[in-house]
This record gives sequence, C-alpha cells and structure tokens, in this order.
Amino acid sequence: MRGRTLQALTWILSRLVPESEREPLVGDLMEEYALRANVASPAAALKWYLQQICASVPPLLWARLTRAAWISTLGVALLAYIAVGVVEFAVNRAISISPASGAYTFNPLALVIMFPIVVLIGYCAERFRRRAAIVLGAMMLLVVTLMMSLTTENMPAWFRVAYFFVGPVAAILGSTLRSKHISR
Repeated sequence: MRGRTLQALTWILSRLVPESEREPLVGDLMEEYALRANVASPAAALKWYLQQICASVPPLLWARLTRAAWISTLGVALLAYIAVGVVEFAVNRAISISPASGAYTFNPLALVIMFPIVVLIGYCAERFRRRAAIVLGAMMLLVVTLMMSLTTENMPAWFRVAYFFVGPVAAILGSTLRSKHISR
C-alpha cells in the first residue's frame, strides 16, 4: 500500500513540476524518503513525504496556472464577449428593441448590424491574444445553446438559427482576418 501511495504522490508532483526540473526534484525527494525510512519507520517517512507534497503542490500549481497562456486568452475572450454584449444592448436600444420590456420583437436588422461589429471585435480580440476570437466564438455558441434550450420564449425558427450562427461565425471570421493580416 505504501508503494502505491508513494507512486501516486510522486506522479502528482511530477505533473506540476517543469520537465527540466522533474528528475532532480523527484530524485532528491526519493533519496530523502529512503534515508528517513531507514532511520525512522516507513510510516514516519511516508508522513514526511506527504507533508512535502502537500506543501509543494499549491505554489507549483499556482506557478503553472500563471504561466499558462490559456488564462490570458480566456481573459481577452471574456472581455470581448462583454464588449459584444454591451454593443448588442446599444444596438437593440438604438433600433427600439427592448429586451427588458418582455415584448421582444425579432428584428433581423439587429443581426445584420451586429455581424460586422462582432467580426471587428473578434479581429481586435485576436490581435490582443492569439486564439481569443476562436474562444469568443465558442463562448458565444455555448451561451446561445444554453439560452435556446433553457428559454421558454416562443421564437421564430429563422431567428433561432440565425442567432445560433451569426455571433460565433462572425467571431471566427474576425480571427481569420487576423491570420490574413499576419500572412502579408
């Protein structure tokens, strides 16, 4: 049982340590464990090993998360999603569609106006962080899917289909504009 516990703890630690530092760190820990197991009891050595792992995992996990590029990509995509929401609210307000009134009219003009704006927001997100526009499109697809499945509102089929595709396609189109801009 101790062998499996030791292997599991070592595996957890090795997944959090950068590969260049993995072998020396695990080697040093195993050496110290072997010394402690010979001097004291194996149970005491395992307790020490567990304490070392528990003390090391939080800072290692935090360092790994802060180094990860996906966090900043997700942050840019989230800011872009908020920008899309603000612009959509402003567009709906400007063409007199009031979602707060409960009498929402399904106007194709809002989708036509929003499409190039979302393309532009996707383009800007992609300029800030690579792959942010694709993440934005995925976020929009997820939210629209949830809204369509959880809402009891009676929407025309054309609006459901258009709403489902317009935002995500526009965001992804913005990312392709960025890639065409880079290849010049």
